Amino acid sequence: MIGMETAGYIDSQPAQGLPPMISIAIPTYNRAEELRLTLESLTRLKAAEIEHEILIIDNHCSDSTADVVESAAGRFSDRLRRVVELKQGLCHARNRAIVEARGEIVAFLDDDVEVDPAWLQALASAFSCGDYAAVGGKAYLIYPQMRPAWITDRDEGLLSKVDHGADRRPAKADELFGLNLSFRKEWLRRVGGFRTDLDRVGTLLLSGGDTELLERLERAGGSLLYEPAAVVGHRVAPERLRRRWFFSRLYWGFRSEARYMPDEEAGWYGLARMNWYAGRAACATVASLLRHGARSPECFAAAKRIAASVGKAIGIAGRLLADRRGCREPLAPSLENL
Repeated sequence: MIGMETAGYIDSQPAQGLPPMISIAIPTYNRAEELRLTLESLTRLKAAEIEHEILIIDNHCSDSTADVVESAAGRFSDRLRRVVELKQGLCHARNRAIVEARGEIVAFLDDDVEVDPAWLQALASAFSCGDYAAVGGKAYLIYPQMRPAWITDRDEGLLSKVDHGADRRPAKADELFGLNLSFRKEWLRRVGGFRTDLDRVGTLLLSGGDTELLERLERAGGSLLYEPAAVVGHRVAPERLRRRWFFSRLYWGFRSEARYMPDEEAGWYGLARMNWYAGRAACATVASLLRHGARSPECFAAAKRIAASVGKAIGIAGRLLADRRGCREPLAPSLENL
């Protein structure tokens, strides 16, 4: 039976000429069927020469997640572990994965991805070619049906599509996404873990935990790399193919961004500016509604700007209030205290 384990850091230095050990970490919350499909794709990895483990971070699931992991155990020998994290939230689960990981590299995957068989080989190769703090891979979208005509290529970024070309190259923090993102654990020790006031909590669409951590790594001197050969497919849930999902995603995304934007941009002037942008977007939405109709691309684009501006304005207001009360979330939690 798969146990629920607690472990501290175990330093693992790879042998000369061998790739580093990689801990594949998959946080999950009540998506047992999606997790089953993701684990199925991991059975096809071409990774015989790469030392690795698979950590399932069960974020207090109440569905059949434990049974799914148990049934898959025999296909992964002793590489598969399930760890329960009772504190609700994606970043709590990610921080637990960092502490539990036995590898030098912690490779995060979402629980709804199809992993390319060569993914782990590409990841090991990328980390072996330099002292990169983080490596992000490519992600394409797997739609449950034909992509709706109103979804543009730019909108696909909100569905976590990642494609920056066919060449390996240095990356910026906002170019790498958490569904396929790996870190050198030594760099995480230097800067701390994920901020727990960001990213998903249950079904709430908070975000930004990966971007905020990557920005912190950049400020500390860490290098980021985009590796197009480390490919995953992201299964798009049917409920995300509705306009209101995009409005919610933008609202919560920009509300989250306000929590880690520079202090000089998050004051009263920034709040007034966001309210002004929201007003302009509202006027543009009304104009598009009258001219092109409620289902038009023009009206959809203007309404998305409302959602983003209002979310950022409310986020800045919440940050100002937290500062006044002296209760803003620390920049980075100490991994040793988790």
